[in-house]
Amino acid sequence: MEETMGMTDSQYKDFVEAIKEDLEELNEYIEAGENERYVKKYSRIMERLEKSLNR
Repeated sequence: MEETMGMTDSQYKDFVEAIKEDLEELNEYIEAGENERYVKKYSRIMERLEKSLNR
């Protein structure tokens, strides 16, 4: 039987805040026309989310 570890409320809020900040940064890259930085940041976000889902 696999045991899963949950997040505390504080950890969850920190995680959501970090994602929110990342999305705001992505928006800034789009507005500034910095497509290369956007793609790099987007890839890192998706990788981090994928790792979180696979834990």
